[in-house]
Amino acid sequence: MSPRRATGRGPTAHVAEPDPASGAGTADPLRDQLLDAASRVFAREGYDGTKILDIVREAGLSTGAVYSRFRSKNELLRAAVIRSTAQLRVVGGEHAGHLLDLLTGPSALRRPGLKDSEAVRIEAYVTARREPEVAAALADSHERWRQSMLPLIEAAKADGTLGPDTDTEAVLFLFRTLYLGTILHRGSGLPGPEPEAWESLLAQIAAALGR
Repeated sequence: MSPRRATGRGPTAHVAEPDPASGAGTADPLRDQLLDAASRVFAREGYDGTKILDIVREAGLSTGAVYSRFRSKNELLRAAVIRSTAQLRVVGGEHAGHLLDLLTGPSALRRPGLKDSEAVRIEAYVTARREPEVAAALADSHERWRQSMLPLIEAAKADGTLGPDTDTEAVLFLFRTLYLGTILHRGSGLPGPEPEAWESLLAQIAAALGR
């Protein structure tokens, strides 16, 4: 395989282009205000602990403002998940130029706690087991991320970083698992490796792939 220097950031983010279902780019500031408030409350209280009234109070709006835009708490969480996806780039860093860039640099383990968007995503994965609307939001989110990753994977196959017969879905699963595992670990509060040790291991993996 040809040498390839990886200089990007560690697995920290997720991707997507704006989507109409997310409300991104629409002229409805109250909707954005509600989604910001919903993300904060879901992150703080969890899905089961959140009531529509909590979101109304957090947003400083009326219940009418909610129900004129969303039919239910499920729909609010669904919109929050899609919106958080639409605001990000690829899992691993907003400016990754190569697949190996997603394995190197400062890792998400250096971040204290979770961002609201990360906490909302965890809530969505748990809730999706019993709420079809939320499961649909995750499926939409994953497909957007998948489409953003495909060019990086194809380029890595073309330059010899990955073998031409490497299964694309297996590569996607690896990076998705790294991302989800990292935010689950950070959200748990359990002890983990020193960030420097984790980053060193990822750099060794990147170097091995870059031979």
